[in-house]
Amino acid sequence: MLIGQFTLPLAFDLAATFLFAVTGAMTAMRKGYDFVGVFFLALVTGIGGGLLRDGVFLQQVPAVLGSHYLLAVVVATLIGLVFGQSLNRLALVFLLVDALGLGLYTVFGAQKALNAGLGWVPALLIGVINAVGGGVLRDMMSREDPLIFRPGEFYAAAALAGGAAFAALALGLGVAAQPAAWAGIAVTVLVRVASVRFGWRTPAARALIGRGQPPEGT
Repeated sequence: MLIGQFTLPLAFDLAATFLFAVTGAMTAMRKGYDFVGVFFLALVTGIGGGLLRDGVFLQQVPAVLGSHYLLAVVVATLIGLVFGQSLNRLALVFLLVDALGLGLYTVFGAQKALNAGLGWVPALLIGVINAVGGGVLRDMMSREDPLIFRPGEFYAAAALAGGAAFAALALGLGVAAQPAAWAGIAVTVLVRVASVRFGWRTPAARALIGRGQPPEGT
């Protein structure tokens, strides 16, 4: 049982929604979508994680359908349409805010699942889905292999590490939710940024048994 609650700052929640939505808008423009396509891909990317968390897994009315979240998506769409790929020059800002958002949404989603009565393992998975769900939906809707499924920099792995740290501190050691949450967020940010800085990459999966053997019947 959690001691206290971690409160997700609304200002940062909206800022992260805006940032994620901008990446969706940029993807849609790169794909050559029309204005409607740009908006809907921005919408899915911005609030998709919260929709999956609340609407699918926790069976609650999604909080991210509030008017202020939708306004953040509209503004992100307009910014994407005006500035387009020139926003890539802000890559470092995107990386840092994205890493912070990854940690915040993982911890907040896990906490919300724990409050709904789920165990720590499903709560941890829901936290990770909360953090990466928008990006997965964005890639699927734009007919790309989801980024988190491909070998590359730590992303879902960073979220999982931060969520595990939060669960270990809050549930295992009895640390209050607020400091435990910030510790988990810090772990996520450090793992994510370090993976980019030092080139840490997840390997492609390979079978442990039967590697290199030809298929039967050949």
